[in-house]
Amino acid sequence: MSDDKPTPDLVRDLLRQVHYPGFPRDVVSLGVVGEVSVEGKEVSISLRLPGGRTDVPPVLEKEIVSALAAHGLRARLASAVGAAAPATTRPGPAVAEGAELPGVHAVIAVSSAKGGVGKSTVATNLACALSTIGLKVGLLDADVYGPSLPIMMGTDARPHAAGGNRFHPVERHGVRCVSMGFFLDDSSPVIWRGPMVAGLVRQFLNDCVWGELDVLVIDLPPGTGDAQLTLAQQVKLDGALIVTTPQDVALRDVVRGVAMFRQLQIPVLGVIENMSVFVCPECGDVEEIFGRGAGETIARAADAPLLAQIPLDVRIREEGDRGRPIVLAEPGAQPAQTYRELAHVLAARIGAGVPGSPAAHA
Repeated sequence: MSDDKPTPDLVRDLLRQVHYPGFPRDVVSLGVVGEVSVEGKEVSISLRLPGGRTDVPPVLEKEIVSALAAHGLRARLASAVGAAAPATTRPGPAVAEGAELPGVHAVIAVSSAKGGVGKSTVATNLACALSTIGLKVGLLDADVYGPSLPIMMGTDARPHAAGGNRFHPVERHGVRCVSMGFFLDDSSPVIWRGPMVAGLVRQFLNDCVWGELDVLVIDLPPGTGDAQLTLAQQVKLDGALIVTTPQDVALRDVVRGVAMFRQLQIPVLGVIENMSVFVCPECGDVEEIFGRGAGETIARAADAPLLAQIPLDVRIREEGDRGRPIVLAEPGAQPAQTYRELAHVLAARIGAGVPGSPAAHA
């Protein structure tokens, strides 16, 4: 190391070689590194850890300590939200990381890790199902590159300004909605780098006037990247739902998604197997078009229940294209019934009392 006095900027440069466990980008560009102070060879670093966690992951601590020790510096790490680690750590300033959204009782992320499994269809129908059983529901479409919420909810409305940088969500089918699709025309491409996506997720969470909600459902983009980590940093998640299809090809990617939520200390509430079987409307024969078993395998790997198996039904696609989720368009259909059963199970899991139910008056 040179004889130049170490500075916070130098420390940040050194930390750009350190990746957050399970993510491909460095801790500086991901926003994990907060305040940095230097006194001689002692460096105090405040870490903005996702999921509201207060303990520094041992692997991350080891890599940071090693990166600075190679240049003659001693690292002292602290979580920006609470207890220090290790015991000699000097605590950093408190910041609003992993905070609760005002007026929002519970926040659930819907994730697939793999594209093409119908995650957005599941998120949309689930939000509508939660609304039909009497809950106040919000739906945040965080899939910036492929925002499908406006089509599936059947609206081209625009959010209304609420003063300053704030805005009101669009309400449709009893669900308060926000999507990048509300701010684009049909031909506008989204060519954004990761930090821009992270900034948009923050804006949707913090600048939207959600009001009082029993549950906010967040439709995550596929993969394990910036949007997921930003979400975990910005808001306290009550849990995640993993969406998969039955075929083996979905397993590897989805297992990575489960590992991501474990790393972020976000509980996996359960697994939803989409396109589980096809029931012939003419003869009633059951066809396992996409194979079988992946949902159960992932549920075991996540140590979480297999909450629902949604059949492959052409009406789900048809009604979604018309802007009427099947839960609302054909409430008597078997997929709609499955979604309502799932909504009741989740309401109980997150402690949201359904109006008129015994739990609501307990």
